[in-house]
Parts: sequence; C-alpha cells; structure tokens
Amino acid sequence: MRKVSVKIEDDQIDELKKRNNDLLRNLADLQNYLKISQRDFEAQKKTAGMDILKGLLPFLDTLDAGVASEKDNQVLISLRDNLLNTLSKYGLKTIEAEGHKVDLKHHEVVGIVDGEEENKIVHEIQKGYLLNNEVIRTSKVIVQKKGEKIE
Repeated sequence: MRKVSVKIEDDQIDELKKRNNDLLRNLADLQNYLKISQRDFEAQKKTAGMDILKGLLPFLDTLDAGVASEKDNQVLISLRDNLLNTLSKYGLKTIEAEGHKVDLKHHEVVGIVDGEEENKIVHEIQKGYLLNNEVIRTSKVIVQKKGEKIE
C-alpha cells in the first residue's frame, strides 16, 4: 500500500478555517432563530383566545348581575358556573377581591369608605379576571380607609 501525501497550502488552510467559522456562525444563527420562534409560539399559545375571552366578559357581567338580583335562580347560577368552569380550562380565573387587601396590580379602587381596617376591600363593583395569570381586566372595588370618606 502506498502512502499518498497531500500538501495543503497556507491559503487553503485559511480558506477552510474561514468556511468552518462561517458554518458555525450560520448554525448559531439558526439555533437562535429556532429558540426565538419557539418562545413566540409559546407566547401566542398562552394568549391565543384573549380577544374571545375579553369579548365574553360583558356576558359574564350580565350573568353576575342576574345572579345578584335573583339569588335563587338556579338556572342563571348553573349557567354562570358552567361557563366559568369551561373558561377556566383555558386559563381564565377570577381575581379575588371582597375581604382581601387591595392589590393595585389586580384591583382598581373606584371608591373609599370609612372603616376600621386599612385598604381592605369591602365591595366589588365589577369582577376582574386573569388569563394564564396575567390581568386582562382589573376588579373595580371599594376599599376601607381609616378616618376618610370620599364619595
């Protein structure tokens, strides 16, 4: 068996190194693009039905008003509960309000009454909602303040 020797010139080695670096750079760019695409896809998936769910909020408000005015109406209660249960499967949650401390990330103060406990929510005017733990509508609330009354 004969040995074959190949002589590679310095300029050929430089060209091979340059092409190798170009390939590595292109591979890194492709990997970055794939990561960004995946992140964008996950973000879109997370908020996919936001517009539809926002459109349903007035319907939920109407059901809540109906339940508040007719507390014994089992049809309205069942309809509201079933709708909320179904929407919760897609990431919708109600924001807790009455009896809790005000959290300006989740609550919008629309009224203040005199009371014993500072910043305690005493009444919820309009329910707020989270979609996948992001606020899509704040709760409109009335809170207690010591020695203050604003109407």
